[in-house]
Amino acid sequence: MRKLILIAAALAIGSLAANADPLQDGARYFQRADYNRALASWRPMAVQGNPVAQNNLGIMYLDGKGVPQNTSEAVRYLSLSAAAGSSLGQNNLGGLYRDGKGVPRDFGKAAQWFSASAAQGNSAGMYNLGLMYEMGQGIKAEPFHAYMWYALAADMGNMPNAAAHRDALWRRMTPAAQNQARQLAVACKRASYRGCR
Repeated sequence: MRKLILIAAALAIGSLAANADPLQDGARYFQRADYNRALASWRPMAVQGNPVAQNNLGIMYLDGKGVPQNTSEAVRYLSLSAAAGSSLGQNNLGGLYRDGKGVPRDFGKAAQWFSASAAQGNSAGMYNLGLMYEMGQGIKAEPFHAYMWYALAADMGNMPNAAAHRDALWRRMTPAAQNQARQLAVACKRASYRGCR
């Protein structure tokens, strides 16, 4: 899943900016499991502060692809990416806090990073925030908000688990609750995902 998000984002950003060819090249190399060439494409950009390249390097260090596995370096690069506003870095750093991988487990910080990612329209951030709301991890359990984030993530079309979670919550709700949850999702989408809890 992380690999697909990483590659899709790099290709999307690469198609938007003329100077982003190393992102596209790195994504193609990564997809072909040519991790040394992906690293060569992304590392200079990451060092220069490109948040997408920083996210990608963080994932490479986390998974030990093209570099020795090093959770500390993964946290460092993902933190830089997240702090620079990358929705990818924010989602991935949230995952580290949720799982307690390389950082102390902190559901509150995980929810904050997932929220920042979701507010930018990142479907993985939306899905993960939905999970946090459903389980009450780091935030108060709120099925309406869990449903809202699952529904928004499912609407993006690239998070199949989101639809299953959305539908399971829906079946447990009363008709009045279903109406309220649906209204939350519509309002959040109209607000371009900003200011939605």
